Amino acid sequence: MPITTLDGAIAGMRQPVPFHKNAVGGEAAGVMHSMWYMTGGLSPGVAPTSGINGAAVSAPLAGQIPRTNPSSGNAYLARLAAAGHNTGTLVLCDRLWHNSGLNVTSTTAQAITPAALPPRDSNGTTNGEGVYAAVEWSAAGGAGTPTVTLTYTDQDGNTGATATLVGNATPAAGTFEIFSLASGDTGMRAPTSFIQSATRTSGTMHLILFRMLAQVELTSANIGNAIDVLTSGMPRIYDDSVLFFIFFPVSTVIPNLCGQYIETHG
Repeated sequence: MPITTLDGAIAGMRQPVPFHKNAVGGEAAGVMHSMWYMTGGLSPGVAPTSGINGAAVSAPLAGQIPRTNPSSGNAYLARLAAAGHNTGTLVLCDRLWHNSGLNVTSTTAQAITPAALPPRDSNGTTNGEGVYAAVEWSAAGGAGTPTVTLTYTDQDGNTGATATLVGNATPAAGTFEIFSLASGDTGMRAPTSFIQSATRTSGTMHLILFRMLAQVELTSANIGNAIDVLTSGMPRIYDDSVLFFIFFPVSTVIPNLCGQYIETHG
């Protein structure tokens, strides 16, 4: 049965999972940064090698926050605490699908025939509700700032929708450029075509499909903050989730970061 009371959440608490990430240089203030490749107490993730059609991803995977599925019942976020030497917003995400092989210099459509998502959208299905897409850089990019258009199938199965972003100049490794979905859409089921209006010149980029679960605002350097079962809304953590962080910085430095992740099962 799902956890529906505070007593149930307390009874199902698991052991804390500590995490630490070492500071790196980011792209710029206000530009999202994937912590997937950052070193520290959590092993860094490895750049995808699955080709342009990509692969659905499920735990265990190097780079994720370690966790175990419940022996029965459901898992939920119970507490997320963090502190960093710079301020910004830490966002907990589930990595659902990623690819490799995107041509950074191409200005023609690059077709994608993706594998189905794992059943970890907001409703625990493969339909893509609450799923977003981003360009993640595993190696720094060049000076191009194209408009990037991603054609996709939306959460209701409608084809031909388009999501867009404007690329950052010379994106640092880890830069995480999130697409804006078409008006009225609430998720992405499958990307089908990727096209840039200009070359990105150099670097290595990947298309990532992910779901945002919770966030912690770090408003003071070196002073922590936390959310719990009440303040987080207790989001469901589906079996085999590949949890990772992205960071919304107030400076060009992605901070030294430490904290704890706790689930409750029931």
